[in-house]
Amino acid sequence: MRQPNVSVYGSRTCPDTMRATRFLDGRGVPYEFKDVDELPELNEYIAGLNHGKRVIPTIQVENDFLINPDDAKLGQAVEAASAG
Repeated sequence: MRQPNVSVYGSRTCPDTMRATRFLDGRGVPYEFKDVDELPELNEYIAGLNHGKRVIPTIQVENDFLINPDDAKLGQAVEAASAG
């Protein structure tokens, strides 16, 4: 299995973002964390992906974007990207 390219757009103060990063950490999935608090220009990018709404976490797995996914959906996306 290969390591998928994963980016997490979120905030360290957001419970949903922290849940998603704990999930990835617990499975040893490396990811790039893009903090919207430190880089506020990312808010526009996220809103563009989410029909004008800033929803975090927004997680990119390869070329797919997941909008505040639950652990099951995130796990499926990572698994599918790892197999491909």
